[in-house]
Amino acid sequence: MEEGAVVKSAARVLRILEFFDEVQRDARVTEIAAHLKFPQSSTSALLKSLAQLGYLDYDRVRRTFLPTARVALLGTWLKEGPVQDGRLLRLMEDLSEKTHDTIILAVRNGIYSQYIHVIQALTPIRYHVPQGSRRLLAWSGSGFALLTQSADKEIRAVVARTNAEAPEGRTPIDLRATLEHVHQAQRDGYFFSRALVTPGAGAIAVSLPPGLERRNRPMAIVVSGVLEDLERREDQLVSLMQDAVDRYLVTDCG
Repeated sequence: MEEGAVVKSAARVLRILEFFDEVQRDARVTEIAAHLKFPQSSTSALLKSLAQLGYLDYDRVRRTFLPTARVALLGTWLKEGPVQDGRLLRLMEDLSEKTHDTIILAVRNGIYSQYIHVIQALTPIRYHVPQGSRRLLAWSGSGFALLTQSADKEIRAVVARTNAEAPEGRTPIDLRATLEHVHQAQRDGYFFSRALVTPGAGAIAVSLPPGLERRNRPMAIVVSGVLEDLERREDQLVSLMQDAVDRYLVTDCG
């Protein structure tokens, strides 16, 4: 589904909940509206509705909203695997502490790589990566890592669909280049994206073992930051990422 087909109010509700997941504290209407670039009036209406339904708590003295336990309980029935038992989050927190770079959990969503959880960088110079962001599966570092679990036939189909659904004026994705990048990621065990999406930024992506969630969608962990800095530490970062995957997801599963 393209973004234009998404019901606006539904998308805004989910982005509000993702905002709280990112900041992990209470917040006022004005801050939420400014951060998400929503009209303040509609933001206020959505927050009041969520509070009335029991998903947010409103502090009348501080005039702030905070998610309630009802939000936390929404996914408790999905009890199995490293997503629910906390191993994936611990992996990301571990990498954040050791690298100070932006740490991203990406999942395949149609023809996109979607950032479902982001820990922002701790460095003075950094690129802010919004949670929920999407990148083309066939033309991004995280996308190439996610496609390492796919056969060439499926990759061809992804590229064909991406080009068919591309907005007018966008340069078509080159199938040969995409296949070369995916094959490189398969050989190396990771993919280093150099200013592929954002000028001056880089990303190192590692595919995660299959079967981490019920739908068995491909997932990848990404370390993102200033390109020059990542290039100086490429070997160190790849080693840290692969070691973390082994400790939190492979060894524990065994």
